[in-house]
Amino acid sequence: MSEARSRGHAPKEPKRQGGLFGNSLSGRIYLVLLGFTMAVMLAFSLLTMATYYFAIEGEAEEDLLALAHQAADRLNETPSSENVPALEQQLSGDVRYTLVGATGEVLFDSTTDAADMENHADRPEIKAALESGEGAVSRYSTTLGTVTVYAAVELSDGSVVRLSETRESLLSYASDLVVPEVMSFVVAAILVLAISRVFTRRIMRPIDAIDVTDPLNNDIYVEMEPLLRRIDEQQTLLKEQNAELARAESMRREFSANVSHEMKTPLQVISGYAELMRTGMVDAADVPRFAGLIYDESANMRQLINDVLTLSRLDETAFVQEPMPVDLMAVAERVVARLGSFAETRSVTLSCSGEHAIIKGTETLIEEAVYNLVENGIRYNHPGGHVGVDVRYEYDINDFRFALLRVSDDGPGIPPEEQGKVFERFYRMEKSRSKETGGTGLGLAIAKHAALNHRGTLTLSSKVGRGTTFTLRIPSIEL
Repeated sequence: MSEARSRGHAPKEPKRQGGLFGNSLSGRIYLVLLGFTMAVMLAFSLLTMATYYFAIEGEAEEDLLALAHQAADRLNETPSSENVPALEQQLSGDVRYTLVGATGEVLFDSTTDAADMENHADRPEIKAALESGEGAVSRYSTTLGTVTVYAAVELSDGSVVRLSETRESLLSYASDLVVPEVMSFVVAAILVLAISRVFTRRIMRPIDAIDVTDPLNNDIYVEMEPLLRRIDEQQTLLKEQNAELARAESMRREFSANVSHEMKTPLQVISGYAELMRTGMVDAADVPRFAGLIYDESANMRQLINDVLTLSRLDETAFVQEPMPVDLMAVAERVVARLGSFAETRSVTLSCSGEHAIIKGTETLIEEAVYNLVENGIRYNHPGGHVGVDVRYEYDINDFRFALLRVSDDGPGIPPEEQGKVFERFYRMEKSRSKETGGTGLGLAIAKHAALNHRGTLTLSSKVGRGTTFTLRIPSIEL
């Protein structure tokens, strides 16, 4: 059982959308094609059906109007008193004949008793016939669901002969075509299913062939390029992170080895001198000297441990605190005062000048960085040398203000080929003089980390025989 299962957590599964086809590409294509096909077929069917229906009805209306003219011609050839018998003789088919007088009264109707019918003067086809000689209209009966076509022609005596014919409505006409339409829709759905499968295979062929190890070197759809670029960016980022982790692991191993090496020497000295003193092999007059050596080595070891702990906290961002205003000038003055006695033992003079420059950060960390820079200048100087600390503001080309702290010495300087290495941990230019000068080899590395933690920089300029200047440059704030 996996660790995740043993803790009661099921492995995370890909999120899938429910439904008939889920996240299937072929299902999506089928649904899209089916919906599009059905919509087009429905629209085309309705449009064709309506066009055909109205074309037929238009022809029927014209035919009925022509038949009305024929009836009018025959009636005009007979006396008005003979119109009704004449109509009775020419009745044929399903056409309804109506004779309406000039004032709208119904004189004759082939299906209904004329005496029971109301006045027709307000009927549209009658009005049109009396005004222009002929009229044709269609009226829909909501009760019967049918359409009646009327065609009326004015006679020479002022009366109107009207013919009417009941036709099938559009809705009724469409209902007759439901079965063929449904069958065509079913056939279309089956065809779309087959076509969607073919389309899916063709669409997926380039996607299936994608080489994810080299995302940008694929012949793929333009729409897929952003995804492939994102995959490539993620792979590049992962490679960089893996390389960074590898470098960090290498640095950790190297750091551990260096710490072990640096501690081994003072431990050997302390252990050796202590063993000589314990076995009584040291003269009483030499005991204070041996005790002093043990004390000096233990002090060096304590300083080394403190520096190692400081670097470890910096690596783990343990120094991240609420930023507070820090006066660089005040920090520099305190450091110069603290290192005054050390400078005297080395016959080195100290000075501090400049202006009060304010930054925002961690004061203890800034003070430790300045302390290491000044101590480094004293330690690697020559007797009679000088170390100067200068603090002031500086503006860049965008008028952004920085606080600068420069620590300058007139020591032997650093060769150009060594300048890129001095910030490395445990690096010393003169290995043979390490015991003589002291120090842990971590001071400049701590100062560099402190600058980075304050979004600043630490740089150096040096000439052999003319000394070295370290410049701490940190963004400033307005008070």
